[in-house]
Amino acid sequence: MEEYFQPEALREALIIAGLKEIEVHGLSDFSLRRVASECGVSCAAPYRHFKGKSELILAIIAYVNDKWSLLQRQITDAFKGDTRRCLIEMCVANIRFWTANPHFHSILIMDSRELDGEQILEKSRINETTDSLISEFCREKGLSEADARIKSIAIRAIMYGSTQMLTGGELENSPESIRVIRELLEKELG
Repeated sequence: MEEYFQPEALREALIIAGLKEIEVHGLSDFSLRRVASECGVSCAAPYRHFKGKSELILAIIAYVNDKWSLLQRQITDAFKGDTRRCLIEMCVANIRFWTANPHFHSILIMDSRELDGEQILEKSRINETTDSLISEFCREKGLSEADARIKSIAIRAIMYGSTQMLTGGELENSPESIRVIRELLEKELG
């Protein structure tokens, strides 16, 4: 069956099937057999691309990060020199990214206690740019470490809460909702 896939195409198909596996079964019931079956390949096929389940999960997290990183670079380039505006646009883009890619959502809400060290490090990349912008904004405003921590939690709560409300249908995914979210961020950032 594997002969129908080019090696890189099969690797990506396994990653995408693994993403679906996490979404449906979570990490604790993750099965390489089901991933292989989803791709229509033998149970041995995933092992030609990944050493095991742990390496595939790491590749899945990296795959999502790569998609998000591309958008982050565009935003930081577009708003260079204006930390506040860059942070607002990054937060809005973050919300839009996760709502536009609901199949990636399981990576965002993964329990880090179920991950190994490499996977935790890779998952932390999801918020690296946003966290850096928050820190830069707080330094520019001269906020104390305690106030900066509060500001970070508030901004992340707006991002995560809005994403959850939009993906869960509690908040209509509309330009008006995005406008309200943007206003919340602008108020929080003064």
